[in-house]
Amino acid sequence: MSLALDLVIAMPISWMPLASDYSRFASSAKRGFLGTLLGYTLANTWFYALGAALALGTGQELVVSSILLLFLGNLAILPIIVDETDNAFADIYSAAVSLQNAFPRVRQWKLVLAVAALSAALAYLVPLAEYGHFLLLIGALFVPLFGVALADYFVVRGGRYELREFYEAAPPLRPAALASWAVGAAVYFSIAYALPEVGASLPSLLASFGLHSLLARGGRVGVDQR
Repeated sequence: MSLALDLVIAMPISWMPLASDYSRFASSAKRGFLGTLLGYTLANTWFYALGAALALGTGQELVVSSILLLFLGNLAILPIIVDETDNAFADIYSAAVSLQNAFPRVRQWKLVLAVAALSAALAYLVPLAEYGHFLLLIGALFVPLFGVALADYFVVRGGRYELREFYEAAPPLRPAALASWAVGAAVYFSIAYALPEVGASLPSLLASFGLHSLLARGGRVGVDQR
């Protein structure tokens, strides 16, 4: 049950880094927050409830097999294909935006083409049966990342960022954040494969949150005292 919960958590939390690529266009911070919160909550609750209903009603654990057993099941798959294609566009765009932060001189359309080509190759080569492991990989990377982000904003920064921290005052790397993220990912992998009945998401989140709070807060206090 705990492993299944980890897989469920991995899917919506993987969109966390992408949300800001679109919520930044909101007319206000409040509307951006509420839109993101409601969109995440309502959409994920609805889709997971629908998947559970399909599995219980058809006796099939695979979503595609469940849909095919329904009346006009082949037609029902078409909206899913359209939806997943739309998701792919969002993923590719956000990946290009992230890469452009590291390579600002490269035109964005070139990064889009590179990410799309790499994604298509991986989709063709990686077997679908390994999808569960892929979800665990997503969880191991994004759950502790979320812990670092929470700690950085609420503990280290006191709930406020200065605009200059993203531009002229931004360091090339943040060792405390990277170390905390790596430790959180290691905790996730260790529990997910060695103790799956425990559940890896919450321990990983707490590990990265706690470590980043200690490391970054201590470093920030030292800087402020100077």
